[in-house]
Amino acid sequence: MATTQRGLNPVRCPGRKGAGKGGTAMKRVKLHRPGINALAMVLACAVIVAAVTGRAQQLPDQAPIVDTAARAAKARSLAHAYSEKLRANLAQALKEGGPVGAIGACNILAPEMNTSVTDESTFEIARTALRVRNPDNAPDAWEQATLEMFQKALIGGADPKTLETNDVVTTKEGQRLFRYMRPITMHEPCLVCHGSNVAQDVKAEIAKYYPDDKATGFNLGELRGAFSLVQQLD
Repeated sequence: MATTQRGLNPVRCPGRKGAGKGGTAMKRVKLHRPGINALAMVLACAVIVAAVTGRAQQLPDQAPIVDTAARAAKARSLAHAYSEKLRANLAQALKEGGPVGAIGACNILAPEMNTSVTDESTFEIARTALRVRNPDNAPDAWEQATLEMFQKALIGGADPKTLETNDVVTTKEGQRLFRYMRPITMHEPCLVCHGSNVAQDVKAEIAKYYPDDKATGFNLGELRGAFSLVQQLD
């Protein structure tokens, strides 16, 4: 906000009248003290600056500045590493036990991977979606809005590799959080368990672990969900 400064009126010292010898009036003398005027202006400005600065330092609601760019870069790196590790584990599970065996493996591996990322960094990581397989992964309001934004962008032809979002939010309890999300899209291996033509034995295995599953019927390239990372700031 622009600040307008008002100039200080110069201090004028009027001449004084006095009687000399023989009753003759003395000449009026005008005293010019530019040095004093300048000093008064400097002191006045110093008082104003000190008052404003002190007031700003005492504001109780003033939060520290958050370096969102650096935190987003870290979150992006963690999400990428998590994604690569998840794909490698899924490929191994498919190789060893086929689609049916991969369902059980994912049920065990995903929570372990989440804990691993949390232990190695100050971020908590999870996966969420508009249509979840595990109800524990249902999105909160912020995640819901972000997922809908991702879906709209993908339908409009956006490159999923360029999509991400981050923000600093405050909870109802007053805790500040840094939040980051990036989308997960459907790839060829995902279709086995999340596609439109899931085999019956795979459906039966899914129902065993996730009776309320809503995460099937996807097509290649569609939004499957998102990685969601949270870091506490306070």
